[in-house]
Amino acid sequence: MIDYLALALTHALILIAILRVFMRDDLDREDPPGAEPEEAKPSRREARRARRAGGKARNA
Repeated sequence: MIDYLALALTHALILIAILRVFMRDDLDREDPPGAEPEEAKPSRREARRARRAGGKARNA
């Protein structure tokens, strides 16, 4: 017999992963050909780390 809880859990996790991918903002943006990329902004994680470190940016 199939364990329905395990089946539901795996399908729910797959659905959450798909929703997270489709909700990303960078999937909706398309740069025109020949356009120079903007200066990369730090990720949310890096910005948070910089604030916690007292303004010192971390170079990885």
